[in-house]
Order: sequence, then C-alpha cells, then structure tokens
Amino acid sequence: MLNIAKSDESPLALQPEKLQLLPLLQEAADSIRLKNDQLVVSINANRDYTIEADRFHFSNIIYNLIDNSVKYCDITPNIQITVNEDRNGLRLDFSDNGIGVAPKNLNLIFDKFYRVADKKSNEVNGFGLGLFYVKKICTQHQWKISAQNNKEQGLTISIQIPKKSYEQI
Repeated sequence: MLNIAKSDESPLALQPEKLQLLPLLQEAADSIRLKNDQLVVSINANRDYTIEADRFHFSNIIYNLIDNSVKYCDITPNIQITVNEDRNGLRLDFSDNGIGVAPKNLNLIFDKFYRVADKKSNEVNGFGLGLFYVKKICTQHQWKISAQNNKEQGLTISIQIPKKSYEQI
C-alpha cells in the first residue's frame, strides 16, 4: 500500500483477464469471515457476469471494501453486495450498517492518507490508503467509484463498470 501511495502519479501495471464476478465476491467474503465469524455478507445478483479486470487488484478492491465495512461498524457487521445492470453498465454496490461518514467528509474518503476523525477511526489501525488504492485501481480500469451515506445508517460504495468491460454469463 505504501508503494502505491508513493507512486500515485504513475499507473500500476494491470494484467486484465476475463474473471467470473460472483465467485470473486464470495471468495473475499469467505476470507474476511475467517477473521470475523459474526460477519453477515449477502450477495444479491440476478445472474453472474464475466468482467475484464486484473485479478489481484480486483480481489484487493473487494477485500478492502468489505474489510472497511467491518472495521467501521459498532454492531454486528451486515454487508449487502448488490450487482445490477443499468443503462451505464454494471453497478456493484457495497452497502453496510457501519458508522457512515459525515456528509462534509464524504468527498474526501478516497484521498491519500485521509482518515475520518471520529472515535471509531481512532480504534482502527491504518494509514488512510485503502480507499485511495481502491479508487486508483478503479480509475485505471476506467471504472467510476462513488460513496454515499445510507438513509438509516452506514455507507454504500458503488463501482460502475462500463458495458465494454463485462458480459453476462
């Protein structure tokens, strides 16, 4: 992660390949469940897709998003991963029941070294590079990433994959 932060002006070498989406989502969820057996992860999709992505970096994106949801949750973490196809392409929504982010800080969470200043973030180890890395990889894949607070509680991180980068299975 620190190497990525040092080289934020230069792109990482991606090795895109065709990947089956749902097994990668499930694998990351299962991996994090090994650290937190209370974790609830639901994957909602009408069908599977093949995406064009770098396996290593895409797996890290998924892992990072789920792991952040666990870290920034005061109760039993419940994460909903929703896969939907819309007019803009394939949309992956990672919604959690965590503490969310103050609206004034929402546009900063993808910045290098940024950490939300609150009680929970003081308990969480890290450098503020995880979401910076996630955005960098999404940008290199020509995907869009955004974040918004949920109505009740928690945060939803959305990744939009353009139509040219995926196929239905």
